[in-house]
Amino acid sequence: MIMNRLTRNILFTAIMSMLVGATYAQRPKISGQFSKQEIEVGDQVEYIIDIEKDRATDIGVPRFKEEMSDEQAKELAEKRRNISTFTAYDEDIFEQIEEYPFDTISIDGRHLHLRKRYRLAVMETGDIYIRPSILYFEKNRELPDTIFATDSLVLHVARYEQLDTTSFLRLDPTAQQGAVVDSLMASQFLVNDGLRMQKDMPFIFDEIKDYVIYGIIALVILALVVWLIVEIYRHRANNRSSFAIKAAPQLPPHVVANKALVELSHRKLWQNGKFKPYYTTLASILRVYISGRWGIGAMEMTTDEIIRALSAVDMSRESRMDLVSVLRTADMVKFAKACPDGEQNEQNYWKAYYFVENTKPTDEERNDDKREITIETKIND
Repeated sequence: MIMNRLTRNILFTAIMSMLVGATYAQRPKISGQFSKQEIEVGDQVEYIIDIEKDRATDIGVPRFKEEMSDEQAKELAEKRRNISTFTAYDEDIFEQIEEYPFDTISIDGRHLHLRKRYRLAVMETGDIYIRPSILYFEKNRELPDTIFATDSLVLHVARYEQLDTTSFLRLDPTAQQGAVVDSLMASQFLVNDGLRMQKDMPFIFDEIKDYVIYGIIALVILALVVWLIVEIYRHRANNRSSFAIKAAPQLPPHVVANKALVELSHRKLWQNGKFKPYYTTLASILRVYISGRWGIGAMEMTTDEIIRALSAVDMSRESRMDLVSVLRTADMVKFAKACPDGEQNEQNYWKAYYFVENTKPTDEERNDDKREITIETKIND
């Protein structure tokens, strides 16, 4: 009986030890590093956290930049106050430029090796210490715990007096480089004189002469490029004007009308029962001719408006009657769907032809606008 009880106690102790060991084994392990050990103020550096954890373990990583509403910010602040062991990173020292997603370095069964990277800008000078940490959400525990790396990291950020070393150099026979920065001199300058503003410093041309020379060279090159482009464009424009094809002179209105009448005759529209296209084309030929011959907007006028507009034009009564006959017949075909017989169609065609022939400009009219070219006119020109 005593042996059975002893055996049970031993088994219970062994099982509890295994459970405690398993639980302890599930706690993540972390380490961190900076991509550079020394930088200048305002420079960027990568902050890297390596995490080894169980696949089922939940963790939380630091946030250097949080975009959230006011209510979310208050809620997060309240949660952080309840996590006494978690130390938030100082946002006044670091400014997050970019946060990268987790990288999986290796997988060994349930064991994961993850890497979290941040690109940060440093806004303070001196030696900045940071101890990598993450949040660990342990099972059956209400609040998370904070897991820290074994060692702290140190990032050396050059102080302001170290940025301009030419002002605080002194010879040191024991130093390999011969001259070193006198920190005491720099400190006294900062304390006693303060930092001189750039606007109060004297103008020294040597400090900018290289930029001036480069700027002049750039302007000269730009001027040459612009000149070259203008010359190429001018040369091409001259070539185009030299080989430009001159447009053919515009034909007189009566010539255009005669060509159109010949083409209409060859189409044989009314012979195939197409009365409306035939008379529409015939009337359009006359309207175009009237517009070109007398400058009347006949294309937008009705038949009556055309007749009134031509009442002041000097033409024979026969020509005027022929025009009225063709236009009236065209209106009947277009709006009343009339179907004139073949003889009437042929007569209207010849009425249109003779109207053009009898009203086209005479030789005297065509020569009215021409000057006689003599020696005197050539000299005056």
